[in-house]
Amino acid sequence: MNYNLENSELTKVLKTAEKDLLSKSRIKFELSSTWRNQHVPDYPGIYALFEGLDNLIYIGETGNLRERMNDICRTVNHTFRRQFANKRYGVEKTKKKFDADIEIKLDNFFKEQLHLAFIEVNFGRIEIETYLVDKYQKALLNSEKKRKLKLTLDDLE
Repeated sequence: MNYNLENSELTKVLKTAEKDLLSKSRIKFELSSTWRNQHVPDYPGIYALFEGLDNLIYIGETGNLRERMNDICRTVNHTFRRQFANKRYGVEKTKKKFDADIEIKLDNFFKEQLHLAFIEVNFGRIEIETYLVDKYQKALLNSEKKRKLKLTLDDLE
């Protein structure tokens, strides 16, 4: 049995996922577990974070969207919070909590400006995330890391 997708099939999957994710309604972020339980499902997926409604700033993948939104609220658990603090407030990235004034600024940003969109993806999350991060890298806070997969549509055509 052949499990390889033809380039045209893969291109269609990537473009459809991109369109679906970026056209989803934005959900205003809140820091409470009640919000997460009401608005964020506990299934695997791809998520996009926006400053305001239209400024895409981060794309990620996870095996559980609800748990990931919990992680994003804590500096010690997620790179987005550390990356944002570094870019916005010029603080050194750390895996520990920032000083209280920076943590308060981050919480306020999350409550006032951060919006979320997501799609369910059970299989192929890493490939979709890689494609999207590579495509939008210049606008994102995602760190440029060595990805196992470099994937652009130019590679597929």
